[in-house]
Amino acid sequence: MSDGNSCRVDGSAEERHTEPTPDESVSPDDVGPTAVGDDRKKHVSVRTRTNDHHDHGDVYLKHSSAAFFVSPEPSFPDGATTRYAKGDLSRVEVTQHHSMCFITTATAGDGPALDALRGFRDDALARSGPGRALVATYDSVSPPIAATLSRHPEATTTQVVRWLVRRCGALARRRTHAAPAVRAALTGLLVVLYVVGVVCAALGHLAIRYRERSGEKPSDVLDG
Repeated sequence: MSDGNSCRVDGSAEERHTEPTPDESVSPDDVGPTAVGDDRKKHVSVRTRTNDHHDHGDVYLKHSSAAFFVSPEPSFPDGATTRYAKGDLSRVEVTQHHSMCFITTATAGDGPALDALRGFRDDALARSGPGRALVATYDSVSPPIAATLSRHPEATTTQVVRWLVRRCGALARRRTHAAPAVRAALTGLLVVLYVVGVVCAALGHLAIRYRERSGEKPSDVLDG
């Protein structure tokens, strides 16, 4: 639950008849001094002109005039860097988020719920070992889940998670002004709802991705 920025790069309408595949054997020299990027981790979602979709969570990104380079390592070492030729892509979405805002932003957007849940993270979760572990787990699994839900805002999973996020936001605001006993009870309830929401979002993500790969319409299936 913190600030995030996103960027979408759309390709032209020209069709390609060969199926592009990411090149995972890229040497540092291929990235080259002209490739630009920063030292912040991102979530990168790539769609090819043949409608293949690739998600990269918790990675570094550079780009040159001809290609995007994605790697889990900031040095972009050989064998751990994926290259996407820009001409083979129809869309690239780059999301720069910090802790615990991926799914919240994807389902409910910025606003009071995001602010309240950010405060809950800082005031409650970040102060204990188990809470910090929960935040770290969320950060590692949530980027591809959020990317899927943001592509299907009307899917049943997205609507359920959106309701949970807004409900949790309301409880987090109530917790801020509650008496100590009520505050402790609300903390426990929020943690439970938080875990339920992430599990629900993850299961929906897997179902939607399965249907995307099989050529079905995920929103139609899940909303029916």
